[in-house]
Amino acid sequence: MRDYGEKQKTIGLIIENLSVDYSKEIIHSVRTAIAGYRDTRLIVLAGDYNMENEKKDSRFFAREVNNTVYRLEEELKLDGLILTLPNIGGIRGDDIMNEHYPNFLRVPKVFISTDVKDAVTVRYDNAVGIRETMDYLVNVKGITRFCMLGGREDNADAQNRKAIFRQCLEEKKLSFTDDMYEKTDMSINSKSEAARLMERNADAQAVFCVNDQVAVPLYDVLKERGLMPGKDIQVFGFDNTRFSGNMQPPLASIGADGITLGEKAVELLLKKMNGEEVQSVVLPTRLYGKESLEYEMYEYTTMEMLRIDPAFVKRMFHDCFYRYASEIKDREAVDLERLFFEFISRMLKSMLTSSMTAEEFAENKRLIDIFFDNGAMRYTDPARLVRSIERLQNSMNRSQKSIAANQMNNRCFSYMKDKAILSVADDLDEMRDVAKKARERLQEFIIRCMSFGSETPITEETVIRCYDRLGMTNSALFLFEEPVIYHDGEEVHFPQKIRLMCSVRDGELRVISKERRLGNTSDMLLRTELPKSIGYVAIPVFYGRKIYGFIISEVNESVADRGEYFAKMFARSLCLNEAGKGEQA
Repeated sequence: MRDYGEKQKTIGLIIENLSVDYSKEIIHSVRTAIAGYRDTRLIVLAGDYNMENEKKDSRFFAREVNNTVYRLEEELKLDGLILTLPNIGGIRGDDIMNEHYPNFLRVPKVFISTDVKDAVTVRYDNAVGIRETMDYLVNVKGITRFCMLGGREDNADAQNRKAIFRQCLEEKKLSFTDDMYEKTDMSINSKSEAARLMERNADAQAVFCVNDQVAVPLYDVLKERGLMPGKDIQVFGFDNTRFSGNMQPPLASIGADGITLGEKAVELLLKKMNGEEVQSVVLPTRLYGKESLEYEMYEYTTMEMLRIDPAFVKRMFHDCFYRYASEIKDREAVDLERLFFEFISRMLKSMLTSSMTAEEFAENKRLIDIFFDNGAMRYTDPARLVRSIERLQNSMNRSQKSIAANQMNNRCFSYMKDKAILSVADDLDEMRDVAKKARERLQEFIIRCMSFGSETPITEETVIRCYDRLGMTNSALFLFEEPVIYHDGEEVHFPQKIRLMCSVRDGELRVISKERRLGNTSDMLLRTELPKSIGYVAIPVFYGRKIYGFIISEVNESVADRGEYFAKMFARSLCLNEAGKGEQA
């Protein structure tokens, strides 16, 4: 039943909260890095953060049951681990490294943004980006009244960012008081905290958000107060997630200046797995200005443009399409960086010759069409791109002497903006279409799996044959022969055997014959029926305190957003099926 050879290595990524944007960014960057190694694949184990002082209600226990997914780390016998948590299902960070948790000791590990003693860690240099931002706000914009939405006390980065923020204020002879700070759980569910902060700081000119997530409820509070980020008050976050660029207005955010946390963690972990000695790494950061805080690191100079230096054009490309370098790109995909160089260098050349013929203009339009039709907008924020285009356009206009060439280049710039807008609109239409089809499939799943009282009883097999209606197009369903029951305070142990019930490849359901279903739990990732992917996520299928099994899915944006919900819907159908059988008996 095994599909991979002995040389195949599997790296586990241990995170909390699969659907938050920070986790998505880490998953994406780790998966991108692993794509460069044919003999390596990824399995994501994502639980739910439970605060130590949280009331032990149904929500608390749901999180505890969900966190049993971390036990798969031991079952699957992974070759290496990347961990982003300050604690794992109640296990404190430092305890991971001691003798009480031998399963964590047996494999090489790299931590991301944690403060585990004597561990190899990849983390941001929080100080560089925060200082850059504070220097700009105080020295250039003259801002003196700040406040901060902070994070959890058990999060090392959150506390470090608070300390740096305070130090920056004190260095600039500005006071820091408790009223200027409000801690949060670092999630989008922080509106009450944001409201309290703004109530105490009604005259604030700038707000520092400990991460991009907490800026969401802050925006809501500011809107209720009639304040517009970027105009009435400056707002900046941290992590520079894709989500920050989609906020309205787009959120300025501090992020990695170059290699990402996930990419560096993979690099270090693979070296450790090969027996090499590695040290902890601190990555530089910078501020990515957007509409909530306008900021640019440089302007395009006439001398640079006239030289038409490939390095300069490359810098322009990565300024506009700053996510391109860290994305997975198919070998057959159009080289967008090269294509950008082709039409931009032609436009720059027209500055030197003071002319652009109709044929040259038509060729530029053709190249621009190819550029945007091949997904260029996936690598930037729309507002950032428009601003970058306008900067380049203004610099060219100041430099050109020929009116004709100037007009032709401006037409090219206008065409680029139009294509960008159309591309974004097309993507939104596609997303709406996908979401509509997903809702229709889920509705069909509910109707087909939960129609008790019909002449034909709903069986486990009926539910299995509806699995593809969930919309997880590249995944596999594993169920234990009997559900595992979670007991409060007791460690969960999964059975050695588990059944592979079905798989979906490119949307096509394949039900596994009964004689081929049973296999070792430790071999779930080795089954030949599993859809081929470089990155998987394990999602527990549970309802109440019953853990039925796991969905092993290709990790992608859709699964990150809705995978846990789909798994709960499926578990609910299994539970209702059990209840239905009880009534029939």
